[in-house]
Amino acid sequence: MIPAALISPLVNFDQGFETEEVINAGIAVFAIILLLITLSTYRKTRLRSLLLVSAAFGVFAVEVLIRQLDSFIDVVGYQTDQVITAVFELAVLILFFLAIVMKK
Repeated sequence: MIPAALISPLVNFDQGFETEEVINAGIAVFAIILLLITLSTYRKTRLRSLLLVSAAFGVFAVEVLIRQLDSFIDVVGYQTDQVITAVFELAVLILFFLAIVMKK
């Protein structure tokens, strides 16, 4: 168990949830649901492009979760957060592109 004295400087408990945070949490949950659906469909069809789409949904969900975690716990600096977000978004776009152009 982590003592509250170690957590309290990192997390602001006085601040309530903002609308953006709730929407981002919903986006992350939806991305995870889409990840599970595409993985289930891949198991039935064995189409490799579905694995790429699944990976894209997974990367997208992780990116949203990292962004949300950084808003609660200020461990990563703003510029580093922007670089991480940009890299994850680029990875999602590349995975979707590969899924579209990939042949069976």
